[in-house]
Amino acid sequence: MLPHEPSKLNGSPHWVGPRLSKHISLVLIDDDPLTRDGVVALIRAQAGFQVLVVSADAEAAVQLVRESKPDLVLLNLQRKGDRSLTVAGALHGEVPHSRVIILGLAPLHEDVAGLVRAGVSGFVMVDASLDTLLATIHSVARGIQVLPFELTGSLFGQLKSGAPRGRGRQPLGVKRLTSRERAVTELIIQGLSNKAIAGRLSIALHTVKGHVHRVLSKLALNSRMEVAAFSRKVTEAPAV
Repeated sequence: MLPHEPSKLNGSPHWVGPRLSKHISLVLIDDDPLTRDGVVALIRAQAGFQVLVVSADAEAAVQLVRESKPDLVLLNLQRKGDRSLTVAGALHGEVPHSRVIILGLAPLHEDVAGLVRAGVSGFVMVDASLDTLLATIHSVARGIQVLPFELTGSLFGQLKSGAPRGRGRQPLGVKRLTSRERAVTELIIQGLSNKAIAGRLSIALHTVKGHVHRVLSKLALNSRMEVAAFSRKVTEAPAV
């Protein structure tokens, strides 16, 4: 075992050696007020942490992450459907310095592979102890990727199948974008508003809205955030 890296005891990581010398700045995005308050209280009771933002609104929090650029983002969006994949991808594409940890996972999570591809650096199970949570935070802050053993079966199964389970959405690039729609998509990925896109491309605002609607329709996505989340695939889609 290397010094200052997490060890495992009874299947849970435990930190050995000193913590990082500087405070770890983090943002918590959690749509459950009970767990959100509990996690914040636990973290603030520990030395060495700076909680910058606590939010239930994913899109607003992503904007705050862009501005504050924390070391870590703790993400738990499962109360109204699992949007963690979408938000994690958006964060990784726009603020790669801020590493993402997913909280509250069950052993049979349907898309561990997708979350890894979206840039997630660590996972914490729903029944994890405080020691495990803190060990994961310190490990990921040091650039170490953390995958609990409870998720290995799901990950290997999903990699073997070659596709995430439980998702009927067509992959990006199946339906092609026009050159103008690609230009709009690039600016969405950069975080520009419709008004800013209209100014950049010298077109009317209502025209931009039409392009955005068609981009979402062709790519089988639901929001601008999802476009940012899967930006790598979008930019590889051939124009027509």
